[in-house]
Amino acid sequence: MKKRSLWLSCIAILSLILVVTGCGGAATTKKSGETNVLYYVNGSLGDKGFVDSAQRGIEKARKELGIKTKTVEGGTNQADWASGLESLISGGKYDLVVVGTSQMVDSVKELSQRYPDVKFIFFDDVVKDSPNVYSMTYSQSDGSFLAGAFAGLVTTSKELKAANPDKVIGFIGGQDIPIINDFKYGYEQGAKYIDPQIQVVASYVGDFVNAPKAKDQALSQYNTQKVDISFNVAAGAGLGLLEASHDVGKYSIGVDSNQNALYPGSVLTSMMKNIDESIFRALSMYKEGKLKFGTHEVLGLKEKGVGLAKDKLYEEHVPKDIQDKMKEIEQKLVNGDIQVKSLLKNNK
Repeated sequence: MKKRSLWLSCIAILSLILVVTGCGGAATTKKSGETNVLYYVNGSLGDKGFVDSAQRGIEKARKELGIKTKTVEGGTNQADWASGLESLISGGKYDLVVVGTSQMVDSVKELSQRYPDVKFIFFDDVVKDSPNVYSMTYSQSDGSFLAGAFAGLVTTSKELKAANPDKVIGFIGGQDIPIINDFKYGYEQGAKYIDPQIQVVASYVGDFVNAPKAKDQALSQYNTQKVDISFNVAAGAGLGLLEASHDVGKYSIGVDSNQNALYPGSVLTSMMKNIDESIFRALSMYKEGKLKFGTHEVLGLKEKGVGLAKDKLYEEHVPKDIQDKMKEIEQKLVNGDIQVKSLLKNNK
């Protein structure tokens, strides 16, 4: 009986070991200490601007921080985004989800409550009252002030051949929504800082993908509305504006990423939201245990969240006096000598 009892006890212990081991293997497929990060794109890569900038930040984190990352494109049907994101995070594979834009605020707030163990880094809008979400916005009013001041200097320049005598500059936004209008508001302030008589002609595409429509709107600005430089704030759709400025021999300002190289000498500079660096910064802080979830940050010129693209093309095609004036304006912004107003409560 003793031998049989001992044999049964051994079997019970072995079974318990197998069950515990099996459960541990089923619970997770990641290695100990490994961080799995999902970047969910509510749209598609390839816009040469906003979305691609975020992807560069993800790639930099993967290479330099050793974080395991996966990027999933949600496509252009907005109705699929919330369910698409939930299907990815419901399995518990990802520790951290990177996602952004105002179109995803409500979805992420709801999902963060439903999946409290998942952490979210949210960019380009604010997610309130969510303890597992860190959100960051960019002072696009500051960055657009620089773009407006630059456009003001271009339209009043006597050195730039395509600048006409009229003090009129253009703006093309993706949609008539608060965050895009904050770009416009800063742009207008910057232009009038240079010359109060400068007028801004504004158009809205209605989305962020219709490049042909943006091109038509830009051609109208250039050909019939006396515009000699226009500002692209329409993501992928805005590529049509840049093409139009090149086609008619006028000037443009890119957005989100450095778009100067798309049409050298026509795209004179770009107002960059440094989304790539901000995402890398957030992921670095997360890995160090310093990222404060449940909080929101505004990244401005001082934090290098925004700025103008100043590359070799900028130095080649922009007159020296404009370059010098822009340095002076940037320093005044950093020092607080120039105060830019914002339409968004969370930005100012």
